[in-house]
Amino acid sequence: MSKIYDALQSAHEKRLAVDNALNKNMMTSSLPSKTGNGPLSTPRFHEESELLGLAQTIAAHLPNPDQNVIQFIGSRTGEGTSTLIREFALMASQHSNKPVLLVDADFTQPSQYQAFAIEAQPPIDYVLKEGKPLAGVIAQVETSNLFLATLSSNYQRSLTDRSHFHSSDMWKTAREQFSLILIDSSPVSVTTDSLAICATVNGVVLVLESEKTRSAVAKNVKKQILSREGNLLGIVCTKRKFHIPKFIHKFL
Repeated sequence: MSKIYDALQSAHEKRLAVDNALNKNMMTSSLPSKTGNGPLSTPRFHEESELLGLAQTIAAHLPNPDQNVIQFIGSRTGEGTSTLIREFALMASQHSNKPVLLVDADFTQPSQYQAFAIEAQPPIDYVLKEGKPLAGVIAQVETSNLFLATLSSNYQRSLTDRSHFHSSDMWKTAREQFSLILIDSSPVSVTTDSLAICATVNGVVLVLESEKTRSAVAKNVKKQILSREGNLLGIVCTKRKFHIPKFIHKFL
């Protein structure tokens, strides 16, 4: 498999039209808001075609199948980062024969276990540090290929001191079991601890709310990610509003 996971291969085969602008090897995409009924009885706010397009773009930037740890991070609360990554994880798990792991690292407002009405498991911290089996710290979402885990605030703060492990080895145990690991981080404006994860993942996706987040704020967060040795893949703009009917907008 030459892509990150099976879902990305499916996206390439379907050759969906995606409105992604590339700027200096960085991807930028906009996801409109749409409410509906999604899989596993969870609300849906993004169209599957848009999520598949995002997956396709990520695959183009990380073609190595071993590069499968992606962090989603917002600049502030309310930008829809947790919703976006949850729906992206659901889409990926449905299009893949291999399991997908969604790690809730937003310790300020953890929401992933609650969204699926699943009892939270102990943090995955010890497993990552000691390379132990994942049993007991992950929870399966119904009978799907999607699994949940949490990463504590204390462990994120400890990442600033890398003496106990090399950052590139942090996700080794999870990589062996999951085709894709997605990290839902706390907004940078709330805590900068989430930035410590940037150096441990293969790529970082910055999530911004359309027409709300100021460009100066976005540039500052981008600068902080890069200063932490993060591989910034690009920006996803959520909650995009259509000021003209969407069926007309797509022809413009």
